[in-house]
Amino acid sequence: MKNTIYLILLFGLQLPSTGQIPGITRQKTVDSLFVLLKNSKNARKVDLLNQLSLNLAPRSFDSGFRFATEALCLSKKLNYPRGKGIATFNLGNSYFFKSDIKNALTNYLSALRLLEPFEPAKEIGDLLYQLGSINQYVRNTEKMFDYYNRAARNFLTLHDTSAAIVVYFTLGCPYYYKLQTLEPIDPFTSGEVKKMMDSTIRYNNIVLDYYLKPHADYKWAPVEAWLANVYNAFGCFYQAEGDSMALDYYLKALEQARAIADTNIRNFLEGLMCANLGYQFYFFWKNPDRGYDYAKSGIVLLKRINRYDITAGALSILGRIELDKGRFRSAEKNFFQALNYSDTFLFRIDQIDEPNPTFRLAGVTQLRSQQVIIFRNLVRLFELTGDLKNALLYQKKLEEGMSLQMQDELTRQVIGLEEDHKDVLKRQEIAGLVRDNELRRLRMNQTRILFAGLGGVALIAFLVFVVWIQRKRFRSDQKALILEQKLLRSQMNPHFIFNSLTNIQNFILTEKPDKASIYLSKFAMLVRNILDNSVEEYVVLEKEISTIENYLELQKVRFSGKFDYSIHIADEIDTDTLKIPPMLAQPFIENAIEHGIKHRETPGHIDISFSLKDHVLIFEVEDNGIGRQKAHEIRILKDPEHKSMATSLTRERLANLNRKMKEKIRLEIFDLKNAIGEASGTKVTFGIPLSK
Repeated sequence: MKNTIYLILLFGLQLPSTGQIPGITRQKTVDSLFVLLKNSKNARKVDLLNQLSLNLAPRSFDSGFRFATEALCLSKKLNYPRGKGIATFNLGNSYFFKSDIKNALTNYLSALRLLEPFEPAKEIGDLLYQLGSINQYVRNTEKMFDYYNRAARNFLTLHDTSAAIVVYFTLGCPYYYKLQTLEPIDPFTSGEVKKMMDSTIRYNNIVLDYYLKPHADYKWAPVEAWLANVYNAFGCFYQAEGDSMALDYYLKALEQARAIADTNIRNFLEGLMCANLGYQFYFFWKNPDRGYDYAKSGIVLLKRINRYDITAGALSILGRIELDKGRFRSAEKNFFQALNYSDTFLFRIDQIDEPNPTFRLAGVTQLRSQQVIIFRNLVRLFELTGDLKNALLYQKKLEEGMSLQMQDELTRQVIGLEEDHKDVLKRQEIAGLVRDNELRRLRMNQTRILFAGLGGVALIAFLVFVVWIQRKRFRSDQKALILEQKLLRSQMNPHFIFNSLTNIQNFILTEKPDKASIYLSKFAMLVRNILDNSVEEYVVLEKEISTIENYLELQKVRFSGKFDYSIHIADEIDTDTLKIPPMLAQPFIENAIEHGIKHRETPGHIDISFSLKDHVLIFEVEDNGIGRQKAHEIRILKDPEHKSMATSLTRERLANLNRKMKEKIRLEIFDLKNAIGEASGTKVTFGIPLSK
């Protein structure tokens, strides 16, 4: 029942655009821009081309892409950096409205790198808002909150409070979005619920305070519509908490919706609130007659507008009520109408006049989740009526729908991971070019100083010495980066990735979506941690432990029943502040599993411990495998060409780190033996000075 409670709540929270990104094409605006373009040139022409691309993108990918490309080429020719950044932003918009998220995200990140020198600016605020919405779509929650908050700061700096309030309202929505879209396939933990609810209520209060005060101009929607949305959000929040205040807020939302002058907006919000109240009165407030009347009234209002997805949600609620009352024929009729409205929505989505640019992405995603719930209700309906043939048919549709959601979620997260990593590498490349330019500038200065006469000899010698030191450090940093990348490849080897994805696929194919979701979440977290850690010289111990735990948990699924592990942390260690070089022990943990424990006849054990001794962090990895010598013999028999580089790479990496330190990090490897002198495992010990 929990899934259906939130069936259409979030649809009422759809947002208008923050201003820059239109969700629909306005022909009058386009016509006036074409008139101005005829006599324009240089930077003015670039700006008009960008405006045309922006306004045409929602209707025509080709037109939006063509004008953005023309603006980009002219900007490069004129050396107009801001125009170049906005043109790249518009290329991203063209892909965004084509639902090509990968290319949209690539261009948005490129645009941000180009436009950051001009921050704060209206275009940057709108770009950050788009990046926030896409990162919500690819489930990168940390990035989503970062981009949305940066967008709000941009708008507040520009004194555009209305736009900032829209962003704050958006920041209150991720809880409802995930609850509605992902709950059927990825249940929440109690910790996630509490964290998201705290965030939601904080931002909702900011928005409510703003709209309860009079303002000269309420942008994008009448104040009653905003208040209806905010009260509805509070109703959702308190309903999830089981608080009776939910009813007061739902009724306030309905009151505000009925006060809206615009007929379409009024029908939309009043119909939505009635449908929500119908469900709550029927199933939670034990007033079935009132609940049924509200649900029916909501459908009558929603059928007057072209938001077929909302109407489908309301019909699904009425079908659920009819099913509970035992009116199977009426329930079946409403469920099938809901499916028909869903299909109509997908067919006519480009014709819907919706100012919110994220409408297409969010609408389609939420509709898929809604269809899963309808299929589940139809299975129950046909089981109750004894129609086992149709029950089996819709059980298959249910499984297909859930499988499609799982695959879609995996694809999104992979896109987010890939583009994040590319952005990090690109920023590193740009930083390297800046350093190279600085070196060239210093060399030119040296040449000028050399010709200034004998009086500048001492200064020139000093500058040469400085440049030499900088180049030496630069080479050291480059070598460290190369080692980090080699180590990253050795840690995330293709066999591990392939086996992990195969396990995810097996869980989906064997109808274990819960296990697949948990495994996918751990896999995505591990990949993100390793990609993040690969560009950091030191990370907090807590993050390193999390990476190790995720890796071991995934390996436990891969080698089911083959080993267990334990992690011991001394009480005096503060894992939130103490920093260590990342991913030191992972190659040795992998060796312990692949070459030691894997060949045991009985389950093995890996023990990881952290302790302090004389201001040195002692980091130990101990296994009870077959030992290095025997593992080496087996490896030669099976694959004589194989060369393990993990240990040598780690030693190179430590040598490079130690060149910068007075107190060195030490690495020791011990072959363990039992009482009769036989190999009984391996112990790897790192000694990391606390001063570093």
